[in-house]
Amino acid sequence: MLKFELIEVEELPYLYEERSCSMDPSDISRAMGEAFQNVTDFLGSKQIEPAGEVLSVYYTYDPDKMTFRAGFSVSAEDLAKAEGLVKAAVTPAGEVLTFTHVGPYAGLRDSYGEMMKYMEKNDLKIGAPTWEIYLNTPETTPEEQLETKVFVSLD
Repeated sequence: MLKFELIEVEELPYLYEERSCSMDPSDISRAMGEAFQNVTDFLGSKQIEPAGEVLSVYYTYDPDKMTFRAGFSVSAEDLAKAEGLVKAAVTPAGEVLTFTHVGPYAGLRDSYGEMMKYMEKNDLKIGAPTWEIYLNTPETTPEEQLETKVFVSLD
């Protein structure tokens, strides 16, 4: 059972690459993996140290296509180093709805479904963006133990 909370968050500066793909889990995995690798390579080439958060940010909602920003949190000063396909942004400060999904990334769709029911029941309106912070990685964590912290802007 997911636990939903309303919390206040601060801005989170990040560098990212934007991608679009189908909603097929293998397509999402491939596109995100490529984007994260490109941003990792960029950070290394510019000697930028990530601030600790690995994230994906979503500004649009389409049932057939996923558009996302895959990247890493950085210091506010490092935002100015963005160039080419690697862009700079900040997540918004303010009140958000949050929950933690535990398990395979493919199951996130079900958790979002539960979230939408919770929002409707509690008269909350989804805004943009929504972002996910990955608390561990599939390289070092069994799929059923993966943890994804989700933040949903409210309208």
